[in-house]
Amino acid sequence: MTEDEQVIEFGKILAAWNPVGDVQAAAIGLSDYEAEAIDILSVMKLYGYSAKRATSEILQEAFLIDLEKSELDYYGGKIETVLAKN
Repeated sequence: MTEDEQVIEFGKILAAWNPVGDVQAAAIGLSDYEAEAIDILSVMKLYGYSAKRATSEILQEAFLIDLEKSELDYYGGKIETVLAKN
């Protein structure tokens, strides 16, 4: 799987999760989480972070939100599954 394909899959996972919520996402014009997906993949590759850690840091920094641990575990696991497809 190419990096572009990984970004697309990460974006789909984040969009399904929609951790910022519908109202805030609409207010900021967020639809596909592509920028965040790129950042998550970049942080994982540059710093060797796990999917959960990278996702947590990127989303909390970008949107100033707190993430539910159970949701982060679940969706971070889905991102790890995408990475394992290589």
